[in-house]
Amino acid sequence: MKRKETYLSRDFRETAAQRFPAQAKQLNAAFDMRLNALLAENADASKEKQYHLKRQILPGISAYETLQRVMPKEEALQTVHGYVEHLARTSHKQLAALLHIPGLYRLVPGVFVKSTRSVFGPAAGFVPKELQTGNGVWRVDMMECPYHDTCTEYGCPELCRCFCDSDDISYTGLHPKLIWERSMTLGRGNDRCDFCMKVR
Repeated sequence: MKRKETYLSRDFRETAAQRFPAQAKQLNAAFDMRLNALLAENADASKEKQYHLKRQILPGISAYETLQRVMPKEEALQTVHGYVEHLARTSHKQLAALLHIPGLYRLVPGVFVKSTRSVFGPAAGFVPKELQTGNGVWRVDMMECPYHDTCTEYGCPELCRCFCDSDDISYTGLHPKLIWERSMTLGRGNDRCDFCMKVR
């Protein structure tokens, strides 16, 4: 069965075609080979963790490593950052548009509580510490994160910052009455991610 293309694999192939047309075929083959190897190495991960591994983490690592064949490491990092940032900006626009519905912003912290428990919980490799989850406030310290752990395990901890930045791009300034705060992230070298979304 053909694997579903992720936004990262799509963007990688676009970079290969536009910037390195003569090597595009080899780059795509190298990307696919590396991604298949990473998927095989992580095949025993839980279904919940696979969601993050397949959708973002492993394609991100594959793209980052493969791009380093044709560009300096820092440029490869910025290129992958661009892919993640583009998706985050699109998601920000969609969410901000949705929040034009009067009063809907009040529900956002509660939605974050539910999604943390279902998608970003221990089953997926996260270790969330809930500090406040009511009265229009979602405040959680993330003590462990599979994005950080997997990037570190594969020798590219710096790649995790792309995913940290994507949260800030997606959730900052969504609505005048919503405040997104985070001063620390595991990917930026801190001992936790201190997430907070609250109604002003």
